[in-house]
Amino acid sequence: MLKAILFIVFFLVQICLGQISPEQYFGDSYDDAINFCTKNKKEFIAIFERHGIAEQISSAIVFPELIRYNRFRDFAETSALELLYIKHGKEVADFSIGRFQMKPSFIEKMETLLKNDYLMKTEFDRVNKYPTADSLEIRKIRLDRLKNQEWQFLYLACFIKLAEKAYLNYMDDNPENQLLILSSAYNRGFGATYDELKILSETKTFPYGNKHFGRYSYYDIAKFYYSNHSHKIF
Repeated sequence: MLKAILFIVFFLVQICLGQISPEQYFGDSYDDAINFCTKNKKEFIAIFERHGIAEQISSAIVFPELIRYNRFRDFAETSALELLYIKHGKEVADFSIGRFQMKPSFIEKMETLLKNDYLMKTEFDRVNKYPTADSLEIRKIRLDRLKNQEWQFLYLACFIKLAEKAYLNYMDDNPENQLLILSSAYNRGFGATYDELKILSETKTFPYGNKHFGRYSYYDIAKFYYSNHSHKIF
């Protein structure tokens, strides 16, 4: 009992001193995220090598979402929201789905960007292909894809290529700068300026979002995983 109390006291002191790592802070949720990357190593390699993307970077971009998914999945009842989205669209219901916590609006934006980019449209031709022109059916299929792990990998690869192109003037050979841009853009969504991404990378609101302050930024988690675990897995 005394050992347990001393451990709790030590843990709280480390938090107050700012010396606890994301791995220690998120505990089982962090471990589960590591296990997901390890178990799905072949899937990461298969899709991202096909599109010339480093697995270490790609897994780091979504690693904070893997933690968030493991912490909040029991509360993620989406059946009613799915029906609202199918019937009325993203203006009425827009919500995070799956391990990578992607929203329908996020996919719709990618589909729009692909339509205006011939080369990207060719590389990711599956993304915009639907066997129907009916908008309700398309939204239903989009949701089914979002709940499918293979599609989430494809969507992530598509996002990375679109973001690399959008922030081409700021991308360099420094992996941490690449990760700052890509992870912050994934967290923020399309359309942010580079300066906005820099600010976001320093804003401590993970894992509850921009209405709540936390110990880490989204980029903090991605960078910690990238530096300490990604190269051991991939």
